[in-house]
Amino acid sequence: MAFRPVVCLVLALTAPASPAQTPAQVQSWLEAIDASRNAFEEAVITARATQVVKGAPAGSADFEIYTKGRDRGLIIFRGGKNNGRKILTSGDRMWLLVPGTTNPLPVTPNQRLLGGASMGDVARLRFAEDFRATARPGTDTVNGRECRVLDLQARSPKAAYPRVVLWYDEAARLPAKVLFLLPSGKEAKEVTFAKFKTSQGKTIVAEMDIRDLLARDANTVTRLEYRDYRPARLTDSIFTPEGALGFN
Repeated sequence: MAFRPVVCLVLALTAPASPAQTPAQVQSWLEAIDASRNAFEEAVITARATQVVKGAPAGSADFEIYTKGRDRGLIIFRGGKNNGRKILTSGDRMWLLVPGTTNPLPVTPNQRLLGGASMGDVARLRFAEDFRATARPGTDTVNGRECRVLDLQARSPKAAYPRVVLWYDEAARLPAKVLFLLPSGKEAKEVTFAKFKTSQGKTIVAEMDIRDLLARDANTVTRLEYRDYRPARLTDSIFTPEGALGFN
């Protein structure tokens, strides 16, 4: 029976290799992921961020998100101590608008919404445009979902996270998890996409869990829920500091 290893070796050498993913295929995966996160060019989103400590809610914040294109957004807090506060994004600029004041305060995409959730987590980052991607061989499992793993490299040297690892459920054409790394290579933030729903015939992210890996307690999770997500026609004026101040 000594010939068996030889036969197995011959079969292994002559069997067709699994085809490598082409750049076009990988790019189509990134586009599918972006479609689930940014379903409409103009939209209104009703959202809630909840800080979860040891499995129990420990505070929440409700807000509305108005988006137009990929680089304009307005967040308005509803209720709680931050009621009426607004965060405006236009291009690379971002401001905090506080009720009762007339001067917008410049802020960065790291401006916190609650816990580990920052403005960058609800901004319209687009993987297909902002990163180059390569697929690792084989698959990995995320919460029971078989996923392809993509290594992403930022196209811009100014990117806050130059490297990203993304887990993609190829069968469902949906994202499963994303890991953001600092320029030093240190893991900074992990986002798990927990739930999806259908709106206007499109499958979109409905809930994600955000873990700040640089925080003192990296096990604390900020849950971001998109409770309502609908297309809308939005006037350009609300995406200026003057217009946003008067918009309610």
